[in-house]
Amino acid sequence: MATITPYVAVGSHVGQKQEVKAKKFVWIKVGEGTIDSFSEQEVAVNGKINILGYSGDLNIHLTLTDQNPEAQEGSCTLRLNSYRDDNARYEAQNGRLTFYAVLGGKKQNITISRCNEGTQTECRLSGYVNEIVHLDPAN
Repeated sequence: MATITPYVAVGSHVGQKQEVKAKKFVWIKVGEGTIDSFSEQEVAVNGKINILGYSGDLNIHLTLTDQNPEAQEGSCTLRLNSYRDDNARYEAQNGRLTFYAVLGGKKQNITISRCNEGTQTECRLSGYVNEIVHLDPAN
């Protein structure tokens, strides 16, 4: 079903702080942010990150624009910092929600899914940037 909530950590909510973790040899904190918007059709996380030689803003906004909770694929908008693709598409399958976009002229996919027994959200970036990070709700 194409809604965002089944693919993010259980208990996620607006105002919740998130630690961004990447695995080097062990999982380490590389940033932090706050969930600024969260519904069945959209999620926005804004914060700061320091990873892969980049240190700065982390602003991710995902919106399922087709508003069809029964769809397995459809249209969406993906915004990553200052880059935006209003003609992006998504696909839901095998417990993962993947967004396919072109940001700044470069193909970038972001796949989100629950991990660690639903306590964290895994974000897999593939395309121009390849990285796996976990969003871990800060207590």
